[in-house]
Amino acid sequence: MIEETTLDTGSQEVAEPAVIATAAAEPVAQQEVAQPVSEGNWLDGLDEAYRQNPLINKWGSLNDFAKTHLNAQKLIGADKVAIPGKAATDEEWQSLYQRLGAPEDPNQYEVEQTDVFDEASFTAFRNKAYEIGLSNKQAQEIAGLYQDQIATGREALNQRAEEARFSGEQELRKEFGQNFEQRLTQAQAAARTVMGDTAIFDEIQLADGRSLGDHPAIIRTFSRMAEMLGEDGLVGEPTDVVMSSQDAKQLISEHMRPNTPYTIAGHPEHDMAVAEVLRLRGYV
Repeated sequence: MIEETTLDTGSQEVAEPAVIATAAAEPVAQQEVAQPVSEGNWLDGLDEAYRQNPLINKWGSLNDFAKTHLNAQKLIGADKVAIPGKAATDEEWQSLYQRLGAPEDPNQYEVEQTDVFDEASFTAFRNKAYEIGLSNKQAQEIAGLYQDQIATGREALNQRAEEARFSGEQELRKEFGQNFEQRLTQAQAAARTVMGDTAIFDEIQLADGRSLGDHPAIIRTFSRMAEMLGEDGLVGEPTDVVMSSQDAKQLISEHMRPNTPYTIAGHPEHDMAVAEVLRLRGYV
């Protein structure tokens, strides 16, 4: 009896530590499972097939992958437009252009026809805009840019024309002297006599922007024609041409050159030359 009691007690003493050890080991295993996966090893939680997929493992973190996934979800519900291939017909392209904002007909472009467009060029612009698939807003923007460029070019050309016209006028004023206005009027009368319709002088524009009729060479030419035609041969109001002092001095110099009738006393035309020089000196 005494031996059996001793054996039982010993058996209990051995079993109790084993139970305690087992109970203590369980919390340790639970802590290891609850530990979070580090951000740098976020792929470790995926199956091998996913970890090796370049469409997944190219992201450096789980946050980057999640952000891309959310953006993709937004695009799934968006209205998508298919781009026609190389073999697409004009009709397929026009269908795409219209989905992007182009009108169904060139005449439906809401573009203002300003003075930079004549009817033909305005029609050509709308047809080309329709052909290349411009939206209404795009066509308006391009038309506005074109109009601004034309306006700027016109302003610059008008400025150059005014400068050239003024320079030519100063050249003639210096040449004609105090008779500038008379010579100009006389040249205009000669132009009407010879040409009949002088509108061409205003219609033809030179490279510098001024009209043909404003060029000094044209005015000078018709002024000389007027001298040859004489007062009675001019169309319009007669205009007496008064010789300028400068012209008179030039003619006097020509008469007084060596070996001319004026300088040769015995010359048959000497007296006439002297009288002409006296007349010219009156203008001076």
